[in-house]
This record gives sequence, structure tokens and C-alpha cells, in this order.
Amino acid sequence: MSEFSYLSTPRITPYNYRTIIEVFKDTATSYPDKEILIHRGIDGTRESLTYRQLQTKATKLARYLVSKGVSKGDKVALLGPNTLEWVIAELAIIMAGGVVVHVTLSISDVKDLWEIFSITECKAFLIDPGKGEKYLEMISQLISILRRSNSSRDDKNVNSKDPTLVFLRRNELLISYENLPGVLKMKEAAVEFPPLNPEDEIIIFNTSRSTGKPKLVPHTHSILNNVEREAGRPKDMLQSGKMYNDRPFAWGAGSPIIAVCKGETIVFCDSSIAIADDGRNAMKIWEVIKEEKCTSALLIPYFLLDLVAQKDYYQDSFKLEVIMTVGQPIEDSHTQVIGVFTKALLVGYGLTETLLITTLPPIVTSGKLDSRDVGKPIPSTEVKVVDEDGNVLKKGDTGELCIRSSSLFNGYYKNKELNDEVFLPGKWFRAGDTGHINDQNHIVLEGRIKDVISRGTRKTMPYRIEKVIMQMNGIRHVAVIGVPDKRLYEEICVCYVTEPGHDISPADVEQFCKENFTGFESLDGLGEMPTYFLRFFNFSMSDNGKIKKKVLRTDAILRLRKQCLM
Repeated sequence: MSEFSYLSTPRITPYNYRTIIEVFKDTATSYPDKEILIHRGIDGTRESLTYRQLQTKATKLARYLVSKGVSKGDKVALLGPNTLEWVIAELAIIMAGGVVVHVTLSISDVKDLWEIFSITECKAFLIDPGKGEKYLEMISQLISILRRSNSSRDDKNVNSKDPTLVFLRRNELLISYENLPGVLKMKEAAVEFPPLNPEDEIIIFNTSRSTGKPKLVPHTHSILNNVEREAGRPKDMLQSGKMYNDRPFAWGAGSPIIAVCKGETIVFCDSSIAIADDGRNAMKIWEVIKEEKCTSALLIPYFLLDLVAQKDYYQDSFKLEVIMTVGQPIEDSHTQVIGVFTKALLVGYGLTETLLITTLPPIVTSGKLDSRDVGKPIPSTEVKVVDEDGNVLKKGDTGELCIRSSSLFNGYYKNKELNDEVFLPGKWFRAGDTGHINDQNHIVLEGRIKDVISRGTRKTMPYRIEKVIMQMNGIRHVAVIGVPDKRLYEEICVCYVTEPGHDISPADVEQFCKENFTGFESLDGLGEMPTYFLRFFNFSMSDNGKIKKKVLRTDAILRLRKQCLM
């Protein structure tokens, strides 16, 4: 056995060199009347799409996009909550030869969104305005910027080079723009679709780095079409069962495109429901899972704890075959769902850039668990541990994890500097996480190299919050840190120092944040709204003038505990 910190798992299934659209059409032909998407509300509402319906609607929207000038390789922004229309739009963009730019909404200012749109030079925008007026302010800001940047805009001119704007549902306040219901009633445009290649980019995911600047992560047909199924998930479960997954569709873990193309029915609710009301919706969501007779579910760790809190009151015999969970370390308490809500628990570790990397063997009994153990690489994946210079360490030594796999992206979009930083020779990707390989040949995570807060699996960049709070008059220093939280793993704590002569209370800072950040009303119910606010008279600083965040975090935790806030 090698003494080096290196693990690999060979590929199980043959490589499928086809496009996502080819796979989708084959599956739709085999199961035309199968419900592939089911959108549920905890109030009992239910909407669904069969393969035939999805294919018909996506094809018509795709022809409309082509008629409006969307060409192969053009970037098309897609944003909004989880809906059936969102999936129709994503499939249509790919059919038209476009590249879907996934966008999530975190703060109320649209400037961050526009930065992404500008970098990718989006040719069109497909937006779900949601129900009521929830996102109208953001949409209004976006339209205003579009008009300023495209003064000669003409949506009705087929040959116009200005961006196309389509809303995915009808809203009385947006009637001057095209919407999906209206497009579906139009006569289908007589246009040809461009030829697609398995190595064409089709989706760009958006994630953030510690500087607050967006990292744009492209994935191709071949990458998404060759994601190996998780160990412990029976192959026949994919086409015979239903999976519950309410993660935002714009996230890697929530993206429905792989499941849709391979025949696995997805059941979903609005992503914000699970986090709302301190977990009191858990059993309402579970009732949806039970009513739909789901066989598996992707459930976030905090939701598992919400279920555990109800286990003594749950008397039903219904159980899932397997619950999968990702995003943050799993403790012993999470395993208490086994035997009550599920037959097995599958723990995974992955990144937007790599998709799934490792899984633990299915856990079938509750009990002791190494919370940092994330198991072995999934098929077609290699992992090694390196030092700061990129040299492979000896087994058991701690260093940075590096990944190489068939699901690894080819590099950040238009960011050569960052690509040079994260890729080692041989196309090894530096994951940014530290860990080691233990005696069982499992990966054990030990921390994050960069200062990122993980709240309910949402990765929050302190810099994004700090730069907003620094706009508040009278703030001298601000540092945003993560503090422990039993349910969400970490919570966001704002620590600040005021300028002399300014008396700014924690309540004042909290109110300022409420005016600038979204929380429960965001797509995933979390957003970037901080939870705790602490005023300091000064910060401990390093010789080069930087805030000593480790010291600050320790002080903040002590103060919060003394105040009985955690």
C-alpha cells in the first residue's frame, strides 16, 4: 500500500459521450407520460410535468429564444425560485445552444447580479418574478440597469442585438414584457437548432470567493452526463423511485437537470420553507414526502435535526430507502433519523467545481460517528493531500485536498489568474479544504483554508457583509465571523467598533442589515442576514494591521454564551 496521501476509485459505468439533450430525448421517448417534476406546497397544492409536457414546452421556448437571436454559446441568465417553469427554461436554453448562467439572490442590491451578467455578457434574461411582489424591487432595479446599458433596446426586433427579457410567469405589473405563458401560446417559430457537442459548456454555476467576487463555474454536457451515481443508491431506484430535493435549482446540489435526463422523478417544495419558523415546517414537508411515496431524499443537516426533534412523536411506518446529506459535518445526533425516517443515511462531500467527491458507506444504525469523516472517493475520482508547495504528503499528514475526476470543471470562466492559483500540473484542483487520510483510507476534513462561514450548507463570504456594513456612518471597523450553532452548524455574527463620538448600538446595526440583506425571504430561507451583533471598543490587531479573527471569534463566543444567546 502506498505511503502517500492518495486515494482513487475506478469508474463503474462506461463513459457516455452524448449531449444532455440526446439523453433527455431518449428518456422522454421511453417514458412520455411519466411525471418527472412534482412541485408541492405544504398547503396541499400540487403541480407536475410529464416528460411529454416538459419536452413540448421547452422546445417551443427554445425556438422562441433562437428566433430572438440566441445563438450557440450565448450566455442566458436564469434566476428565480424553484418552479416547474424554471426547469422548462433551463432545458430550453440548452436546446437553443445557449449556456445557462445560474444566479442566486442573496442581497437586495442588484449590483452583484449585474456584475455576473456583465462578465458573462448575457444575451437574454429569463426571470421568475415569483408570487406577488416578492422580487419586484430587484427586477425593477435590473430593468433600469438594462435600459441604461442598452439605450437602443428593441425587444420586438428579431435582429436586435440587445438582451431579450422573458418572465417565467405572468405578473400584472410586468405586462409590457413577454412571459412564458404567452410564448407557449404563440405559433412555434420555424427555426433550426444548432448542432450540439458533448464538450460544449451548458451551465455556469455561480459561487463566491472570500474577496466577495463571483467565481463562475462552467460545466459541460459530458461532465453532467457522466456523474456517477452515489454509492448506496440502487441503480433501479433512479427510474422507478421519486427523490425529494428542495435545494435551490441554481445550486450544484439542487440542479435538476441530471435527474430529469436520467429518469428520476424530482419532488420539491419552495427552498425557503425548510428553514422558516425554526424548523416547525419539518413534519409538513415530511408529509409531502410521504404522500408522494418518495424513495430517497436530499436533506440538509439542519433539517435532519428538525426531524430528530419529532422522532418520539412519529408513529408512522413509512420510511425512505435512503436520505442523502451534504454541506456540513454530521454529528451523532443526525444519525437518529435512521430507523425512524429512513433505512439508511448517506453522507457526501462535494464542491460546485467538482460536484460530488466522496461518500461514506451507507449508515444503517444510529450511534457514534466521526463528524469530519466524509468517506472514500466516488467512482472516477482521485484525491490527494498536498503541502503549501503542492507536494504530496505522507498518509496521515494534514494538508490541502486536491481533486481530479471526470466531473471536474475545466476552469473558472474568464479568470486566468484564479485558474493558475487553483490548478496544479496534471489538472489537479486545489479544493481549499484541509484534511488527511486516516487508517481506513477515508478522507477526514479538518477545516477551511479561507475564511468562509457555513450556515445551513450556504457558504457566506464575510467580506460581502463587511463591505455593506462599512457604509454605515460611524463604523470604524467591522469583522463578520462564524460562531457555532447546533442546528445550522454556524451562525453569522457581526462584530464592530465605532468611530469616536458615535454611539451605535447592536440594534442599530441589526436594523441597517435588515434594510440591506435578505433573510427568510431569500430563495433558500437563509440569505446573508446576520443573526448576532456585538459591539467592541477595539479589536486585537496583527503587526500588519489585520484583525485577528481567531482571537475575535473566541471573544465573541464567550460573550454570546454569557448573554445566553448560544
